Amino acid sequence: MPEAVAPNGDKGRAGHIDARMMSSLVDNLRIDRFDEDEIHQTIAAINSFDPHIRQRVLALCQTLSQASSSLVTSTLRRVNKAAAVFSFADLERWLGVCFDFLDSRGIDAFIRFASQADDATKLARFKVPAGLRLRSVILMLETFIGGVSGLDLKIGTARDSFTDTAVIYLPDAVGRFQDNDRNLFLYKLMVVHKWAQITCGTVTPGEFLLAPFVPTGTPHPDIAALFRQFLEREFACDIYNCIEAIRLDGFLKKELPGLMREAEAIRMDLYRARPRLEDVAGKAAVVEGLYQCFLAGRMKGRSPALDEQVLLELELVRTDITAVRSLRLLRQIYDSADRLPGAYEPRDCPEFLGDIRPDLVSRQLKLRRQMRRQQFEGLIKKILDMPEFEPKKPRAGGSGAEGRRDIDPSREYLVIRGKVIEVDAELKEIMEERGGIPGGILVQGSEMGGGRAVTLSDLVEEEEVRHVHEGGIKYPEWDYRRGGYRKNYCSLYEHDLRPADEPFVEQTLQRYRAQIDILRKKFEMLRREPRLLRNQRDGDTIDIDAAVEAYADIRAGITPRDGFYTRTDRQERNIAVFFLIDMSGSTKGWVNIAEKEALVLMAEALDALGDRYAMYGFSGFTRTKCDFYRIKSFDEANSALVKSRIAGIRPMDYTRMGPPVRHALAILKKVEARTKLMIILSDGKPEDWDAYKGEHAIEDTRKALLEVKERGIHSFCITIDREGQTYLPHMFGSSRYIVIDDVRKLPNRITEIYRRLTA
Repeated sequence: MPEAVAPNGDKGRAGHIDARMMSSLVDNLRIDRFDEDEIHQTIAAINSFDPHIRQRVLALCQTLSQASSSLVTSTLRRVNKAAAVFSFADLERWLGVCFDFLDSRGIDAFIRFASQADDATKLARFKVPAGLRLRSVILMLETFIGGVSGLDLKIGTARDSFTDTAVIYLPDAVGRFQDNDRNLFLYKLMVVHKWAQITCGTVTPGEFLLAPFVPTGTPHPDIAALFRQFLEREFACDIYNCIEAIRLDGFLKKELPGLMREAEAIRMDLYRARPRLEDVAGKAAVVEGLYQCFLAGRMKGRSPALDEQVLLELELVRTDITAVRSLRLLRQIYDSADRLPGAYEPRDCPEFLGDIRPDLVSRQLKLRRQMRRQQFEGLIKKILDMPEFEPKKPRAGGSGAEGRRDIDPSREYLVIRGKVIEVDAELKEIMEERGGIPGGILVQGSEMGGGRAVTLSDLVEEEEVRHVHEGGIKYPEWDYRRGGYRKNYCSLYEHDLRPADEPFVEQTLQRYRAQIDILRKKFEMLRREPRLLRNQRDGDTIDIDAAVEAYADIRAGITPRDGFYTRTDRQERNIAVFFLIDMSGSTKGWVNIAEKEALVLMAEALDALGDRYAMYGFSGFTRTKCDFYRIKSFDEANSALVKSRIAGIRPMDYTRMGPPVRHALAILKKVEARTKLMIILSDGKPEDWDAYKGEHAIEDTRKALLEVKERGIHSFCITIDREGQTYLPHMFGSSRYIVIDDVRKLPNRITEIYRRLTA
């Protein structure tokens, strides 16, 4: 084989070039009848590149040579042209996009992209623009989309914006505007658009939705299976991308109205920069017309295949919940445009619209299915190895484990080792492949006479929590009998509360509309009221309460505190309040509804007041599984997602109160605020399935609350337990709790209590 020698004869300049890859390239060139001179010229051309990118050029050539060695020569010529125009960083990025096209879209798409190097104008457009670099804002954007979506989405770098459902890819620079604030806003639009594609099913239409659009019997049909039906896949993808952008516009305006109002100006700027349709040829004019409909609701001229009926259908798409109308319209427009002459030549799309990459999405979904299958198999083996399952000891009013549901007479269930598992499509597929589950019995729900069941997915999620947290966040527990802590005794797991689709918040806002208007006015007045500070060392007037308390302390032989004055504080409010919600099984029914209504009213009032607030729920089962559910963090807005989490608050297991109080304290300690408050909503005394009962549970909770007090944080408990008078004064103090005898009073009382605590 000819040696990999640099043009000047210096073998050392070949760098870390892969000898085996070079040998494979030479073999492929010989198969395609390259003579020795041509092979030497090819190797010399590869060696002429900077050592840092030489290996990448070789890898690209070797990959192309497996299809046709003629592509190697033309590609090397184009890489040389690109190298003459680009900086080193731009050339690296251009080569990366070449590989991206080759891997995800195939040879034809790669050739179309690489051929742009023949046109210096097109090549120049690929250079990194002056403007905002992604690396300077990537952490902020990840935090932003995490807060907006509640999903753990990462951000990566690519030429255009797209998503594979796990990562949102963005261009590494945006220089559309001279003002970097506007460039940052453009990044945000890209991010939320990709999130909407994931959330609303644009890139993840379900199997049921896809069934009419893919061949019958397609296993696990996904978006890639859909676009395999089209000869010009890129053309079909761009049509679908535009149609879905119009549909998602309605979703985003509802979820992020402020952001989308600001987006209107940018959209009109982008629209003004688009060409007239008469200046765009063939099928590209169809996509251009759809781009313009998305940006401004109108087109600059007339576009083939977009008649009045299609434009009417596009308007109807805006109100669709699913992508079914978009899929029908995709086929209609594609078939109409397919009669136009020539191949589709893609054009630059509006920056924040980006691309749809069906193969990348499909690859990610297949990876998830494989991981899920492995988890299922491991869990089934674990269940088979377990001793006979003993149901949890029931608690009065309890609802059992999270995820358990009533037996449905119309469904099948697998009964194994005492567990009742609902048979869904994935479990059925596993059972068929395995030829059944040893020791498992398939039973029709109608033959079971009621009961409770879980799905295999629920059990997998429980396993995932254990693995992710590696035993959870450890907290101590106070043992009053020995006067010391049991260190690292409880394992707490933090989750995002699963949202619910029911319109609970909207119904509550409608039901309490008159009260909410009054509450908002009261809280807006409170925002302007001066605060009366007590127990001050100097001030305007004598604090009578402090004087009486000091007199009692002296009579008891205790040194009194030295603050005997009150003072008016006219500073801006700087308050952070943490709502901790009991989600134990005994809150089932009226209590659960009242808790949720109270949170809805408080959120409305606090939004008017401007105080920062967080909402979390807690439940659990023994010290090994203390669950802590995020409803709203301090950094989140009162968004549609938060409202759907409030609707999703439901009774779970038991009330081990010490660990969630300590975890709430850990969160509050990180918040910068002059006044911090923890309000606990509970239906009764702390209690768990194990020995966490009676005096032990009360003393541990009291100790946790003392830890809160020592950090300067005020705690308050609202309960409906009529027996609370026997233990609440000991846990909270004589004036830091209230017993409500009728849960229907809770929503109104909680707002008045908050007003009194912070005024």
